[in-house]
Amino acid sequence: MVELKTPSAGVGQTALFIAWMRQLESESPDPLFRDPLAGAMLSALAEDPVLGDVAEVIKQTHTSAAGFPTYFAVRTRFFDDEILAGLGTGIRQVVTLAAGVDGRTIRLDLPAGTRWFEVELPEMTEFKDALIARCGLPLACERRGVAADLRGDWQQALRAAGFDPAQPTVWLVEGLLMYLTDAANESLLAGLSELSAPGSRLMLEHLQAAMLREEGRPVRERVEEQGAQWLSARDDLAEWLADHGWRAQVHAGDDPRIGHGRTVAPLPACWLTTAVLTGPR
Repeated sequence: MVELKTPSAGVGQTALFIAWMRQLESESPDPLFRDPLAGAMLSALAEDPVLGDVAEVIKQTHTSAAGFPTYFAVRTRFFDDEILAGLGTGIRQVVTLAAGVDGRTIRLDLPAGTRWFEVELPEMTEFKDALIARCGLPLACERRGVAADLRGDWQQALRAAGFDPAQPTVWLVEGLLMYLTDAANESLLAGLSELSAPGSRLMLEHLQAAMLREEGRPVRERVEEQGAQWLSARDDLAEWLADHGWRAQVHAGDDPRIGHGRTVAPLPACWLTTAVLTGPR
């Protein structure tokens, strides 16, 4: 049996927490998606003390920010649909930045020939590679884990893994930008845009600026209890992306047009964005 080395709290606890949220949605009476990798992770780590900590965070989140788990379900389904729409245009190259324990390479119905790169810290990449090998779930595409720090030269690591910048790409940046500074996010978007061929698609999430003020304090405290910290937020995503050549559509996380009938509480207040590269590289 493949041995799993649980990521340290600072590296993996937030990713494990989000996977737990996806498993809760998978078990609901009318789920927006089903995530077998999340279930496999919980089974494999049932005796791990990290999960006890995550369970406590979930309990606190339920009482301090009603609608938080619903938001994660809506966010996941929104990006599922947008990724599949991008692949429907003929794109066959996908990159997820800070992939965590995302199970899309297993659970989505992907076109033949899809190649999916998942960029993560080395410790988390090792954990996920081992988890996939251990659970035996079939992949829906060619998956390549890329061990790299997104604050460093991740572009070179991505190229070395076989990424082709001459081909259009579907990019997914989910649950990441708020944990980086504005300067780091600017560098990340510039690097991503430089690697993007015309027609590429970008899906990303970011915090609304209000979440760094007093009204966001209860949810920030839950995040900090997981060993993480929000470092940035912005309300000008369309303009920011346009400066890098992307034409964007932006939705609030609680927009009923993307909720599939679910009611998402005003907190946490996030933006969900999809964009197409139209400007020069």
